[in-house]
Amino acid sequence: MRLFQCILCLLVPLAGHALEVNGTPYIRLTEIAGKLGMRSSWLEKGETLRLESSWTRMDFEVHKREMLLNGLRVHLGYPVVESKGRLYLSESDLTHQIRPILTPQLNGPPPQLRHIILDPGHGGKDPGAENLPVGLREKALTLDLARLLQKRLQEEGFRVTLTRQEDRFIPLKDRGQFANRLQGDLFISLHFNASGKSRVEGVETFVYTPLMQPSTSRARLHASDRKSYPGNKDGAWSTLLAYYVQRSLEEELGAADRGLKRARFTVLEELSMPGILVEGGFVTHPAEGRNIGSRRYRDRIAAALVDAVLVYRKTLQRLEKEAS
Repeated sequence: MRLFQCILCLLVPLAGHALEVNGTPYIRLTEIAGKLGMRSSWLEKGETLRLESSWTRMDFEVHKREMLLNGLRVHLGYPVVESKGRLYLSESDLTHQIRPILTPQLNGPPPQLRHIILDPGHGGKDPGAENLPVGLREKALTLDLARLLQKRLQEEGFRVTLTRQEDRFIPLKDRGQFANRLQGDLFISLHFNASGKSRVEGVETFVYTPLMQPSTSRARLHASDRKSYPGNKDGAWSTLLAYYVQRSLEEELGAADRGLKRARFTVLEELSMPGILVEGGFVTHPAEGRNIGSRRYRDRIAAALVDAVLVYRKTLQRLEKEAS
């Protein structure tokens, strides 16, 4: 409660429908609804507001750093705030979290999508997440998933290259540099999760944290958030793909939705192409770990990822056609 009171103390009304909170510009959600041609209605007055159109539904709750987009969790850089009975969203979140997904025609020229770089996480001396009692090592699981995914993507006409073909260690920066040297069009880093709490489960998809936003795991700006990196350049396209991926994984697997998140992962930092990092579940969860250990289940993960990439390709083709 003290944090929320402190935030409100630093909430400054600006001209029109805007506010400034701790130096961050905010815009009224009802104004955003108007810009996007959506209706707004209270699910809980003063607490939860819904923006809705024929195809899209977004739910925002005061003080939360996340929203629901068609039921899927999308993490925000800054919390939703309330002032005089109205809810406000940061302009940064409108720019980096909502517009890339709902209005991709504003993302700039669509990138080409022919060559996909798959990055099986960890390897060699770095085993990654482990559940040794049941024989699960992330480095082996990600390599197998990459091979399954490679086969499926090649069947769809893509050129596909893996950052590693065997159990060997590759420094994180080298993976992105490898993708850049090959002039890839898309980078997908494949991972599985672990937790000291066995009940933690679910899938999550990451993009590189936008400039001047804190990563999902932090509440405040870090020095690195104030600097732009090559991985920020294609953030809008990465966000669009990440949304498709998270939606496809949740629908195909029925897994818990941990959302579309942001992090300054080294493996994404130097990319000269759109890139995402996928966490396909927790090897430490009794049921989910058992599923991940099944090759049939990993093939379902591969199928979900391919479906998302195909939707992404279809969107790029549509936008290119509309622009011509």
